[in-house]
Amino acid sequence: MSKANRSLIKNENGMELPINIVVMLVVGMVALAALLAIIPETKKNLVIEVLSVNDVDGVTGNIDNGVSSNVTVDVIVYDSDNNLVEGANVIITGGGGIGSIKTDPTGQATVDVHDVFIRLNQDSIDLELVVKANGFYDYTNEAAILIT
Repeated sequence: MSKANRSLIKNENGMELPINIVVMLVVGMVALAALLAIIPETKKNLVIEVLSVNDVDGVTGNIDNGVSSNVTVDVIVYDSDNNLVEGANVIITGGGGIGSIKTDPTGQATVDVHDVFIRLNQDSIDLELVVKANGFYDYTNEAAILIT
């Protein structure tokens, strides 16, 4: 027997190295599992449909130029799998007005935008639509609604 083999047989610490590797491997796997458990789920995209503007189907509404007016916009919010999204915050801004509300359990919201104004020398304005919900990417469309 060689001198190196005899020293391992007589030395009780010779078997420590493989046990330490196994223990470190187990601890490392537990730490990796814990890290994977705290990573949040991936976000989904929102799908927004403008149902009507001032009770007229479509994304175009009419108001008088030079007069502050209220605009009512009905929207419905889905996720990318066509599931309705409850509690999404719908914000509409533009023309000096702003309005916001959360969607109901059917994914619908009716947003009242107060004091929208088209100057006398303007033909139209665009209202910006922003929708935010937990677990989803924010949706922004700067020209979602046309007011003429």
